[in-house]
Amino acid sequence: MTPTSIIGRYVGLAIAVPDLTAAVKQYSRLGFVLSDLAYRTEWGAKVATFGFDDGSYLELISGVDTTKRNGAAIAAFVERFGARTYLSCYDVADIGAAYDRVREARIDVLGPPQLAPESVGERAEMLWLKPAAMGGAFTQLLQLHDGPRKFEKTTPGTRPFTQVLVASDVDSALATLTGLGAIANPSYDVPEWGLSATVFELAGDTNVEITVPTDTTQPQGAALQRALDSGRAGHYMTTFEVDDVDLLAERFATAGVKTLGPPTDSPTQSPWGPCRQLWVHPAESPGTFVQFLTRLSSSAEPHS
Repeated sequence: MTPTSIIGRYVGLAIAVPDLTAAVKQYSRLGFVLSDLAYRTEWGAKVATFGFDDGSYLELISGVDTTKRNGAAIAAFVERFGARTYLSCYDVADIGAAYDRVREARIDVLGPPQLAPESVGERAEMLWLKPAAMGGAFTQLLQLHDGPRKFEKTTPGTRPFTQVLVASDVDSALATLTGLGAIANPSYDVPEWGLSATVFELAGDTNVEITVPTDTTQPQGAALQRALDSGRAGHYMTTFEVDDVDLLAERFATAGVKTLGPPTDSPTQSPWGPCRQLWVHPAESPGTFVQFLTRLSSSAEPHS
């Protein structure tokens, strides 16, 4: 987070699913450890949380009480899209200052900040950016008054690293992140994948990446274009950093978890230096395309 930035680290995502029990089983197969299962009375939603050591999280949500505004919105979202990432979350140090900034930058929001419901069990305030502001990705800014979330059970050696977006309006998404004070690395092309990407490095060694298809004769570029053509712009892929992606691939093979091939080296254009990458077959991770990544550089910080 730069001195003038009000957007902090990428702390988590919430995936809306039609069958919470089945989705929990699928993500557990990927090695994620369930930290909490709760009913948010005020929202009319069930929430399964997979927490990580640094307080970040992956949530699975299901709208079960459609008489409540949030429960109805989640249920309608699932009815329209099936399992899909509902929102991504970034922390802020001062929600009031964040609200002032988004208004100054003319970023569309869903009203003023709101207190988290009592059933969350934490003192927090939230501000939501409308999906159009981030190219189709519903986005939450979150201030946790008592510091990062703490979980009794966490997934070892794993954390959310990058949220990848395929934007319906790239200029709008870039303008929103810039308006929040985030600074973009120079865009880079990956011809062998048929795409270009712009990475914003955030606090806590996390990132948000905006990806654009450039060559639909390549499988990756074609997949991005299909997401746009099918009205599924916004959240595209979630990257988790793990201690040893090759060891993880061996565990997946033993457990029968499908992947899109073995781990591969990152392209030379990667802003994080040499990496090993593994993509999970979309059928294994309802609601988001999952990538696991291990950086091979001795530096813990991304390469700018």
